[in-house]
Amino acid sequence: MPDIDIHHTHSLGRQACRTAVDEVARELSARFDLGPMTWRDDTLSFIGHGVEGQLTVGDNDVHVLVRLGPLLGLARPLIEAEIRRHLRKRLG
Repeated sequence: MPDIDIHHTHSLGRQACRTAVDEVARELSARFDLGPMTWRDDTLSFIGHGVEGQLTVGDNDVHVLVRLGPLLGLARPLIEAEIRRHLRKRLG
């Protein structure tokens, strides 16, 4: 399965970053039909048709890891660009 692995720095503080990550996740879910999402500690996990992943909030960065199935793997560049765009928009 092709992977997307992104580290994005922020200066928001952990709680503000969690709020921003939640917004990013909702936007991406609407765009890519990601399915239900759950928080466990500082990690937001999701699973959908042909995709699963997590966004982990740190003190100074967010780590995004997405595993794509074969069909969505073909759209990897588009999906990765959208994730990066939403992170820049919400986290700076």
